[in-house]
Amino acid sequence: MARIRTFIAVDVSPAVRRRAAVLQGKLAESEVNASWTDSENMHLTMQFLGDVDETDVPEVCKRVAVAAVPFAPFHVEFAQAGAFPAADRPRTVWIGVDQGNQELVDLHFAVQESLAEMRFPRERRTYKPHLTIGRVHDGGASRERLAELIAHYRDFNAESCDVTEVLIFASYLERSGPTYQIMGRAPLNG
Repeated sequence: MARIRTFIAVDVSPAVRRRAAVLQGKLAESEVNASWTDSENMHLTMQFLGDVDETDVPEVCKRVAVAAVPFAPFHVEFAQAGAFPAADRPRTVWIGVDQGNQELVDLHFAVQESLAEMRFPRERRTYKPHLTIGRVHDGGASRERLAELIAHYRDFNAESCDVTEVLIFASYLERSGPTYQIMGRAPLNG
């Protein structure tokens, strides 16, 4: 039986992608060894499911759709640069969410609870909506410089977009990087 690497996400607008690419360019000036997310692959991950049996994908799509129904479309503003585990120790570089944060948290919880019925594990960490723009691979002076730049751009305005649906993605890992294919759409109809 075929298995598909699957995740649930919210798409972002071209304007948000363009602004994120601007920030990536500014942060890349640190010369840190990082993998910068291709702008076409930027999204807000709601839940990573891992390898899912192909026969279970329709049920995943159905459960995500049911979870999304009560939610009305909402507006999200992206602002602030940051990093996990912390801005002064960057490993994952991100753009945070200002307006729309609570709506995303609530939507994540509804999706997670619906999928838990299929025995997908709940997240252990508190969900923090963010747009991953890069992953850092080494330390040293360049990482310190990156931390300084993240602090400098912490109030970076990265535009906004409307959230009208949740997407179910297949992820294919290739030498050139991951590619994503939409397997299902769950409109917000509330």
